[in-house]
Amino acid sequence: MKIPQKLKEYLDSKRAPLPPIGDLNEPLQLDSLALIRLVAFLESDLGIRIEDDELVAENFETLGRLGDLIASKSKAIEASEAPKQGSSSALS
Repeated sequence: MKIPQKLKEYLDSKRAPLPPIGDLNEPLQLDSLALIRLVAFLESDLGIRIEDDELVAENFETLGRLGDLIASKSKAIEASEAPKQGSSSALS
């Protein structure tokens, strides 16, 4: 999984005075307000829509879990944008 650099920089700056995240399995240690701000950042700056049912602690527990959530959303977007089999874009 690839973690966007912009996301890592955001988290490192917002977690101060905690040290930068060095391990994907390290707890993010976000309080509820930080979580809401993170979701706003994901949606506004990275274009990643977080649905209500995805707002569970497990998805935001570690950078690795957050990366998994982002990856699953990226795959869903790619699948929905893929051309449908049997459809043709050629005009007759």
